[in-house]
Amino acid sequence: MSKAKKLIINNKTKIFILAPANTFTGGPECLHQLAFHLKKVFKAKTYMVYLPTEVEKPVHKNFLKYKTNYSKFVEDNNNNILILPEQFCYLKYALRYKKINKVIWWLSVDNFFGFKFREDNSKFLRSLIKIPYNFISLFNRITKFYFGILTYHDYLKYIYNFTKYHKQKEVDQAHLHLMQSQYAFDYFKDKFKNIKKLYDYQSDMVLKKCKEKVKKKNEICYSHKSNKFINEIKKVLKFKFIALKNMSANQVINIFKKTKIYLDFGYHPGKDKMPREAVLFNNCVITNLKGSAKNIHDIPIPKKFKFNENNENIKKISKLIELIFKNYKKEIKLYKRYQKKTLLERQNFKKQLSEIFINVIFCPSKLPSPMVMLSPTFVGDTGIISALTVISLSLLP
Repeated sequence: MSKAKKLIINNKTKIFILAPANTFTGGPECLHQLAFHLKKVFKAKTYMVYLPTEVEKPVHKNFLKYKTNYSKFVEDNNNNILILPEQFCYLKYALRYKKINKVIWWLSVDNFFGFKFREDNSKFLRSLIKIPYNFISLFNRITKFYFGILTYHDYLKYIYNFTKYHKQKEVDQAHLHLMQSQYAFDYFKDKFKNIKKLYDYQSDMVLKKCKEKVKKKNEICYSHKSNKFINEIKKVLKFKFIALKNMSANQVINIFKKTKIYLDFGYHPGKDKMPREAVLFNNCVITNLKGSAKNIHDIPIPKKFKFNENNENIKKISKLIELIFKNYKKEIKLYKRYQKKTLLERQNFKKQLSEIFINVIFCPSKLPSPMVMLSPTFVGDTGIISALTVISLSLLP
């Protein structure tokens, strides 16, 4: 950034959060959770702005519980804050606002490159760029994944690593970057100066229903985002496999209740909700080593439950599945750490919010002193602010 700017939150400040209209997925729920807490805990004037703005009923029925206000317009002035997800169409949309303080919440890494690739290139150019990837994919299928798998998103990340995408105006317009996963934090920490963590949490419905007891079966469910490698596993085993596809939230929960194993061989663009839900319903989670699944923070399970996707590991995964069914009570105990961490997410979310908007100050070295104007007092578990005057965050250039 060319010039240091201040992000000020006071009684006049309005916070606008961009989100897709009438869409129920993990990303939009994160944005509604954020709006809910900014309004309830910080007493901030917070508004969702749904795109496209022409949608008549933009609030999805599953998000009505958050009781968020929404606006069709963003008030572009220096007092206000605009929070937007990392999808490239939202970054381009935000360029029209010149005065407002902008915050990008990176809910994923890989999806950013996927959307950017579509926005940057014509259909013809995309098809040309994908030619090497198509040959590699064909080779992987012919060799039955003997050499592993190169995902489409890995391919795009590799291409964009040769560019200065983080210096483009769509990304560089942000005053602050928030990371939804350790994966995103590690990936971008050398790209951005103003960077903080903000992890989401599981919904109240999940936390309530995971306490219900249902008899488990020797069945396996798996993410619909899982690649074709999972088909090779299915060929070896005779157990029932259930694809979590085209299901409502309640239907997914009902599957989690009865299965013992959850497989996720997707590309893990961020700290996905699905593995966390699965483990809360006492599913043994088995993943690949893509994206956020590679580190021990986003999916904190023992190494023996994470695999590279190659032909050699198909038998190992199959034997592990048989072992879990044989010794389920013993194996599920190895997931206690993951379960405990997931149950503490809401508490940690509140803590991270207070650090971002209250206790964390970015002060340029050129300024004589930091500018902290307030440290609010929290009362009880709801975190009610007893006094709110000015919070000033001086951001690095």
